[in-house]
This record gives sequence, C-alpha cells and structure tokens, in this order.
Amino acid sequence: MNFDVVVFDFDGTVTDTGPGVRNAVRYALNKYNMPIYEDRLNEFLGPPLYLTFENQYDITPEFSNELVDTYRVYYSDKGVFECEPYEGIIDVLKALREKGIKTAVASSKPKHFLDVIIPYLHLEEYFDAVIGPELKNHEPNKTQLVQMACERLGVVPGKNVAMIGDRLYDIDGAKGAGVVSIGNLWGFGNIKEFEEHGADFVVEHPVDLLDILL
Repeated sequence: MNFDVVVFDFDGTVTDTGPGVRNAVRYALNKYNMPIYEDRLNEFLGPPLYLTFENQYDITPEFSNELVDTYRVYYSDKGVFECEPYEGIIDVLKALREKGIKTAVASSKPKHFLDVIIPYLHLEEYFDAVIGPELKNHEPNKTQLVQMACERLGVVPGKNVAMIGDRLYDIDGAKGAGVVSIGNLWGFGNIKEFEEHGADFVVEHPVDLLDILL
C-alpha cells in the first residue's frame, strides 16, 4: 500500500508514558483516600482521564474533574517526564522521513503535555503536526483528531492515510475518519479489542510497521 500520511497515537504507541500516568493516578487517589486498583491502572492510558475515573469509581463528573486536576499537579511536575520512546519506534519514524511520508501525532493526551514531552524526548523533528485536545476537553473525539491531523497536513482522509494506535479508540477513530487502521501490541491494548473493532492490520513490534507502510 502507498501512504502519503501516517498518524500516530502517542501514549502506548510512540512513547511508554505508563510510569508517569500511573504515578499521577496513585497521587490523585491517595489525596482523596480512595482505593487504588493496581491491576487496572493501565486503563488510564488511552481514553480520556475523566471517563476512566468515572467508570472505575462510579463518581460524578464534578468529582472526576477534581481528581483530574489533582492528577495534573503531579503529572505537570514529575509524571510528564517519566516516559521514554519504545524501542524501534524512532527507526520507523526515520524510515518514513527518508521516504518523504508525512507524519503526525493525534492523541487524546492534552496538547499542553505533548508540547512538553515531544521536545523533552527530542522527537519534534519526526512529526509534521502534533494534534491533541485542550486541557478542559473532557471527551476528545479521536476521529476528529485524525481529521484535524490530515487537514493540518493538507491531505484528504482516505486509504492513503494510516492511523496507528494501541487501543480500540484509535481503531474506531481511524474508521470514523475513513483511514487505514493499524493496532499495535506493544502498548496497552490487546488483540481481542483490535479484532472486535475491526483493525485493518495488527503489528507486534515497531519494525513490523515498515512491512505495511513502505
């Protein structure tokens, strides 16, 4: 297949941001003396934080807002830096660059934090556009984020565009935008959700992307 644009999710796809996110969730829950479900902390990686707090603890949106604000006290100071790129992902980005394929990030992570992490990890040279919601956007729509990335790069969403992500939200977002969906297994999702949501491709390691994209 020939692609003009490749759009990447960020958490769980480009970068393992798990340590910082999990630590920030623990911080927020401890502040309110709430139970911490260690086996469910990875559920906070991918979907909007507000929704995950509401779903796990059956709380009101107002209380969820408070938890997210508290979460961001830790995350802004320390958690945002507790991350690293996945092994092999930079090689993929370099290969796409060499072929002249445009690249973008379309993430549910607020743009405010993307603008901190990407330069911190020296990744800014690999992306032509970085798309993320505002801090107070409670339910960022992945389809809209993918569409915004395409618009920013001057392409019409279609089968010449691929979206790579580690959760069902990425697959649904790609399908909603009418682009090719690729699920990656090195992040926080699993093969079951990719199959259930109809991913066009599923890859196990970053290097496997090159067989599809080039």
